Amino acid sequence: MEGTSGNERFYVMALEDIDASTHCWYYNAPYNLDSSYNVNATANDFAGIGAEPTGRVNTKRMLTSWNSSQYGAQNANDMWGLIEDEVTRGWFVLSKSEWSVFGAVFEITGDNYSSTYGLSDYYWSSSQYNTLGAYDVSFISSNIYGYNIDYYLYVRLATTF
Repeated sequence: MEGTSGNERFYVMALEDIDASTHCWYYNAPYNLDSSYNVNATANDFAGIGAEPTGRVNTKRMLTSWNSSQYGAQNANDMWGLIEDEVTRGWFVLSKSEWSVFGAVFEITGDNYSSTYGLSDYYWSSSQYNTLGAYDVSFISSNIYGYNIDYYLYVRLATTF
């Protein structure tokens, strides 16, 4: 919000998916991702107090890597090209921990994710799992998994203020 100061502390999720289609995380990058960004299954990748949201940091890093084709050639179905304009407006892909918090706070379950919240079955997070995959959120099973980045899932953005 213009003219305000202080730390961003409120997360807002977009009311709709970025579009009606599914997209790859980074189709041509399996096994090429930088292993130093791995977030293992027990790690918390939620930003500390006063820190920039982890999802925003992850999104900016991967968008820069995608734009330079650092891990492989760009693909028209990669989510990074699709969200680029929205990222310049402050939107980002949630980290796995940020997704987890949204799910817990709103009590999103396998029974209500679609009917109550209008969510799709599976979403990408911005958190890298290993050199082959990234974390996805499965509302069908109410879990977060590591998934191959050349698979097609939905994309939903968030922002903070």
